[in-house]
Amino acid sequence: MITFTVNTIINQPVDIVVKALMNSDNFPFWQTDLVKFEVIKETPDKVGSIGHLHYNQKGRSYILEDKMIFCDPKKKYISQVSGDAINATVVTILNSIDTKTEMIIKWSGKGNILILRLMLPFLRGKMIKQSKAELETFKKLVENHGFNFAESQE
Repeated sequence: MITFTVNTIINQPVDIVVKALMNSDNFPFWQTDLVKFEVIKETPDKVGSIGHLHYNQKGRSYILEDKMIFCDPKKKYISQVSGDAINATVVTILNSIDTKTEMIIKWSGKGNILILRLMLPFLRGKMIKQSKAELETFKKLVENHGFNFAESQE
């Protein structure tokens, strides 16, 4: 099992950060190789919601399922991300600090296939670096465009 934590302070109130985080149209703007988030059941901010994450990485397409398993609105969200090759739990914690928001992401996961189980420990540093970069991208988009990242493309 591989685990890591990344965090940042976003210069926006928690209400704006939550709206940006739960807007599934925003996901491809800040998550590496994500082409689209397809809502299958409920909205991303509800326990039991299910979404399909459509990725294209170096010409290889794959889909992961994202299921919300816990939600304490504006404070903590836990989702289970699974696919043929990997299972992970992603915990997102939001702490309101006056007009700013601390965002903490805790990732823990394991490979479902032997080669990935063997490789994940060696990929941990790369995964942390990518997660930090994605969180920084999210931060910049929220600070510059609020909760609708599509406006950044206009």
